[in-house]
Amino acid sequence: MNKILDTLKHAIIEEDPDPKASGQGEGAVQPAAAAPIASAPVQPMAMPASGVDSEKAYQKILAKTNFDTTQVSAVIHKYLDPLAAIPAATMSDSIKFKTAVLQAKAQEGLTEEKILATFDGLKIALQNEQEAFAASADATKAQELTNRQKKVQEINDAIAQKQQEIAQLQQRLTQVSTELVEAQGKIQRAESQFTIAAQRRALEIEQQKVHYVSLLQG
Repeated sequence: MNKILDTLKHAIIEEDPDPKASGQGEGAVQPAAAAPIASAPVQPMAMPASGVDSEKAYQKILAKTNFDTTQVSAVIHKYLDPLAAIPAATMSDSIKFKTAVLQAKAQEGLTEEKILATFDGLKIALQNEQEAFAASADATKAQELTNRQKKVQEINDAIAQKQQEIAQLQQRLTQVSTELVEAQGKIQRAESQFTIAAQRRALEIEQQKVHYVSLLQG
């Protein structure tokens, strides 16, 4: 775009070409239509490759800020394209361009101010695209990111609640396990005491029996 702007400025600000060289002297006849001559192409800024999506975004922006699609560009090409058949040795591209602009000025009132104002308009269009994208991005963040951040927080809160419940269950498990060990100890002691008591009594009964046997036989 800068290359086009420089070409436009040089083409209009430089002194008028020699009428004989440009064919614009009094009574000059307009050249016959010839194959179109391409305008200076827009040279995209060199940026790191970032995939197909980045190129699509660029092409979308370019479509809305393309000088070649403006009315001013159409007017310039109306007078520039017929000059394409003239050899460069006879008329340079710069002279062809200046000639076309001068013809457009004379025939349709095209001025340097209108040309440069078109580029200012493209800058405004680009700024509008940037602002629209920023607003869309903010809306997307609010809808997509905020909602998901809320869900993440809810899940984290649920995890924290479960962890608290698990800690309480672990504490209860420790308490019950302690009670279980104590109960097992009590039962084991009771069983041991009962066994000792039963053995003692069995011995006493046997001794009593022997005593009564002795009495009966005496």
